[in-house]
Amino acid sequence: MRILHLSRYYWPRSGGRERVVQDLAEGAAELGHEVEVVAVQSSTRGERRGRHQSEVTRVFSFGTLGSQDFAPGYLAAAWHRADIIHVHHPHTLADVAVFLRARRTPLVVTQHADQSRTPQRLASRITLKRAKGIVVPSRAHIALCRELEGLESKVEVIPFGIDESRWAEVPPAPETGPIRALFIGRLARYKGVDILLRALERLPELHLDIVGTGPEAPRLRTLAQALAVTDRVRWYGEYPDEDIPRRMAEAHFLVLPSVTSEEMFGLVAVEAMAAGRPVITTDLPSGVREVNSHGHTGLVVPLRDPEGLAQAMAKLAADPVLRAQMGIAGRAEVAARFTRRQMAEAHIALYERILAARR
Repeated sequence: MRILHLSRYYWPRSGGRERVVQDLAEGAAELGHEVEVVAVQSSTRGERRGRHQSEVTRVFSFGTLGSQDFAPGYLAAAWHRADIIHVHHPHTLADVAVFLRARRTPLVVTQHADQSRTPQRLASRITLKRAKGIVVPSRAHIALCRELEGLESKVEVIPFGIDESRWAEVPPAPETGPIRALFIGRLARYKGVDILLRALERLPELHLDIVGTGPEAPRLRTLAQALAVTDRVRWYGEYPDEDIPRRMAEAHFLVLPSVTSEEMFGLVAVEAMAAGRPVITTDLPSGVREVNSHGHTGLVVPLRDPEGLAQAMAKLAADPVLRAQMGIAGRAEVAARFTRRQMAEAHIALYERILAARR
């Protein structure tokens, strides 16, 4: 089977969606299928080759118009030969590409999130209606994604998976030195890093590593200074994806303090669990709730509650036995539900059902 993925970006650009597309493509290639990924690049800087089992076509973008890339080559690349086309939403350029392409090739969509801009929602809706199958990673997505209303009959839940072997090599947390919490993600308001810093203020012995960049970075650095926690925070900025396990190795637990359901799944929590690290998440009505199990793989705290978050971090910081138990449970949960192979096999089964029905 030849599978064509239409994604906005791809590795080495780091992000949850990019990692999902990479693992899905590489997982299907490992199962013996031909896979091509079409993605946008804004420059050749940082381009890396030779790591992929799948074929990657990178289309140059001349810039953005609003939030959309101006990449005419994408429309041509989307005509490459395929038995299945798999679009990763939201992605208006891909919506236009599949609208222009002949309708003979079956279409599958992964709805990572809804299209946020009104003018592009029409193109997104047309693609979803044409799709033979729609994939979401959690049951919560079906309720949260308004673009799926009326299309529930063709929605299939397939949890995101990761290459767990990459994280199995992460050593146990350091037994000496300060206890370190870790945040990995885009520094955007919905991530709740300001709540994390206010919780850190209440725990004078705890240290925090922050990996990521984004529009909130200047405000968060100023807040850290105002809270007098700067000497206990290490800011790593944008970090190479392949080096993230090094940061995980220095941490005792991961914190995902997001405050809105824009945090739809929390793939970084799965990665931390695979590395044997407990996770602290907030009680969001999103897929995050289906990843972290309170008291088993980590702790769940109320939204926007610095005191509750501080208490959870203090509990993990003070109890190495509990951290070890949750780390073991997390690794077992990933092996049972969130591996790359499981994700790839479930998608291949979906593609085969669609092709069989078409025949």
